[in-house]
Amino acid sequence: MPIDEGHVEQGSGLGRGGSASGAGWRVILVGRTGLDQVLRRVAGVELIRTRDSFDAIGELSDPIDDASPARAAVLVSPDAEPGGGKNNDELGKFVDALRMVDASVKVIRVGEEHPMYDGAVGAQALAAEVMAAIEGAVAIPRVEVVAVKTEVVVEPFVETVVKQVAEPVVEPVAQERIESVDARRAASDEANVREVMKLHQRVMGDVGAGMDVDCGGRVGRVDVGVGAGHVGHGTDEAVIRAMGEGRPVVEAAMGLIAARAGRDDLSFTTQAVDTGVGVHAGGRVFGALQCGDSAWARGVGARVLNEHAAWLGSWLRLEEQQRALRLAAFTDELTGAWNRRYFSRFLDAAIEQARGARRTLTLLYFDIDNFKGYNDRHGHAAGDEILVETVRLLESVIRPGDKVCRIGGDEFVVIFYEPKGPRDLGSSPPESIYSLATRFQRQICEHRFPKLGDEASGTLTVSGGLASYPWDGSDGESLLALADELAMKSKRQGKNVITLGQGAEGVCRLDRESD
Repeated sequence: MPIDEGHVEQGSGLGRGGSASGAGWRVILVGRTGLDQVLRRVAGVELIRTRDSFDAIGELSDPIDDASPARAAVLVSPDAEPGGGKNNDELGKFVDALRMVDASVKVIRVGEEHPMYDGAVGAQALAAEVMAAIEGAVAIPRVEVVAVKTEVVVEPFVETVVKQVAEPVVEPVAQERIESVDARRAASDEANVREVMKLHQRVMGDVGAGMDVDCGGRVGRVDVGVGAGHVGHGTDEAVIRAMGEGRPVVEAAMGLIAARAGRDDLSFTTQAVDTGVGVHAGGRVFGALQCGDSAWARGVGARVLNEHAAWLGSWLRLEEQQRALRLAAFTDELTGAWNRRYFSRFLDAAIEQARGARRTLTLLYFDIDNFKGYNDRHGHAAGDEILVETVRLLESVIRPGDKVCRIGGDEFVVIFYEPKGPRDLGSSPPESIYSLATRFQRQICEHRFPKLGDEASGTLTVSGGLASYPWDGSDGESLLALADELAMKSKRQGKNVITLGQGAEGVCRLDRESD
């Protein structure tokens, strides 16, 4: 059952243990309900978005993990109803399928009331109204008619439903906050940056796979497929493999040094120390090689330490060179933004992760309006200044883990991705991606570019398009194609416009209640 295109956002984090007291809810939104923003601030709600009824069944049957709330509600938009909402048989089969997965699930219609549902709520409802509709709904038991006995048999979960309805209603009030908003935002940003860095390291490491590395006449072919058990202490293969995979070489190198010296009290430090042997190469000091037995180090071990320090210095210098090459391979030389090669690899890795974690990812594709005209009138130096300043201004407004990529002459893409979710979990709404994009748009309009004189102020503009996974595409290629198409639509609308895709419109809509 294809359930990999849902999107989940966690509220206060109350799990199954908390849900036994009635505090936690798993809320699955089907289609474009318009309730995403108001529900994502409700404490104790794990919010999941799916495109259609089929995916909703899959999400209901497959909780994120053991911490997911046990109680579930499915809110269905009329545009996502089976049979277009006109076929009660199709709609009944959908509701029955949900009941077979979770007998007590509340099935709510977003719109007018309908007899096939447990309740209804308006698309413009406030959070308290939505939660009240969920809490107050009675899950209608599925009824089977048994022909042999010609009697109606009600399934045995009715007692469970009655007990659940009889439980006291717990209002979805926000928990008392111990930390300040700034502290929570900083913690969320840090968590997202850590996860993004893991993806970044994975992408940067990929470029080294299968490459040749050379150190002091030793040439080794990196084979990432070689298992650790095949690496002998007498060769440099462990160090070569670590470098080829983009991992720090120190750990592998120190393992080899310890084996070759026959000692387990050797260590490498980057701190300034009075003891030990300096590790350096090419005029660069990397640290010092130390031994716990100072008498051995000053005596018979002095020659051994010096030899290994020189060997380690060569590898660390090569590692530094390889790191610079990796960075150059993925960076735009002019602007310092990531290049198209990095964009493609990082986007694929981020979508793969987002699919597993059921999160969204949004692309902003844009270019600079009339860029060729500025280049022709003011020269390439002015054009270069525009490109460099564009990246600088953009990096000043985006979030720490977002990626700015230059994929063409004046074409840029920003990957907006928060692996750990928004910074304001279960409370105030997260900062809108659309808000970030329009703030950048205003900065470009108002910025003075010295080489353009007064001409650029108020006239230099960008046009772009926003598209989001999983709503607007299931892979990087389709997302970029749609964002590009929307950017062209922006051009046709008169330029200086950012057009939203259907998915981006739901994900990036400004929250009017917070204005």
